Amino acid sequence: MKKIKMLYEVARTMKNMAKIDGVITADVRKDQEAVFSLRNKFEKDEAGKVTAHVSSKTNLNGEDLSRESTTEFTLTSDHCPCMMWKSFHGHHGTTGFRGIKGVFHRISVALGLLGNLKVEDQANGTTAISLNLSDIPAEIQNLLLEKMQQKHACTPDCCCMQGCKNVELLNGLVIITVNEQHAIDNVTVNLDGRAQDADSKEHTMAASAELQFAW
Repeated sequence: MKKIKMLYEVARTMKNMAKIDGVITADVRKDQEAVFSLRNKFEKDEAGKVTAHVSSKTNLNGEDLSRESTTEFTLTSDHCPCMMWKSFHGHHGTTGFRGIKGVFHRISVALGLLGNLKVEDQANGTTAISLNLSDIPAEIQNLLLEKMQQKHACTPDCCCMQGCKNVELLNGLVIITVNEQHAIDNVTVNLDGRAQDADSKEHTMAASAELQFAW
């Protein structure tokens, strides 16, 4: 019950935030070589105006490519908060499980993840919510791998997975730090795994990302 109550309080607090500022950083490594990095500084004011300054660097066949952009749009009261995320990253819908079977499938996945969440109070008054991908049920691990395969199939030229066709193994740790007001201070994600290229040669893959809010 403590985990459910904590997640409810965090979701309610974040939903009611009128102003949000933060930075997303991410990097991807293939065989210990940096192939992609990203920095996204974003802010949403009380009127719902969202501004995102994005810069990225890609190592494409040994050549470094840099890109910078600024995006602005306005969220109205009719928009779900997740629309901001979809606007940055695109939305491809869901596939596979639909109807009543899909409902119970999503419930089972949610409960499987919830059961493996760890909630720990920290000495500085914050709370750490963590999920180790190695601890989740095999069914959910296979689902994550399947989603990654589908994503790669939709974007085969993605620099992060360039030259790789199959993700074989995925491990990682997700940590969410929540302050005493039940607002998220930061989220860190560290992933590692193996992938095969077209010649069935294995490559090590690693990725890390951090979302830092400024309250």
